[in-house]
Amino acid sequence: MTSTFRLESTRLARSPRVALLFALLAGLLLGAGFPSVAHAQLNSNIANINLNAVLTTSLTVSAAPGLVNFALPPNGVANGSAPVNITTSWTLSPSVGNVTVWAYFSSAAAALSEGSGDNIPSSKVSGSPNGGAFTAFTGAGPFGAASSLQIVSFKILGSNKSGTRSDTLALQISTAGLSLPAGTYTGTLNIQAQAL
Repeated sequence: MTSTFRLESTRLARSPRVALLFALLAGLLLGAGFPSVAHAQLNSNIANINLNAVLTTSLTVSAAPGLVNFALPPNGVANGSAPVNITTSWTLSPSVGNVTVWAYFSSAAAALSEGSGDNIPSSKVSGSPNGGAFTAFTGAGPFGAASSLQIVSFKILGSNKSGTRSDTLALQISTAGLSLPAGTYTGTLNIQAQAL
């Protein structure tokens, strides 16, 4: 019986597949039973980096075109050459509840002037915000007393703390009852927004 066992063992030992299988099994047993010191896990300390990101509040308006022309009649109404397109952009804090856009003149008595004392008052200039009725620039606003016109007012809610909107303003000038001399009358219409 012993010689048969030796003969069988010798045949198995000569087989390369069997030898490879034994080698793999021996390696697995050694690796599982004795973990290698060279592969031990070592973690470092934790380094912290503080982050600080600031989104500042902003409220801006832009208006185009920068020039609106009028062909004034001696006693009548003239429409502006183009409506003014107003773009309002904002990034606001949660405490803001409302944004209002205003158009106004610095002087109610002289919205437009030809330079020698003849003026067109703001009460003779009218605006039509977003296709609405024409209204004279005689309102009280935060930027111009008795020479303002509100373009739009909208609520700021949780969903629109940051955004952009577009509005239009058509313009008219009435010369009725002014008895103006011929000349070139110039003035500046201001557009400004306020967040409260």
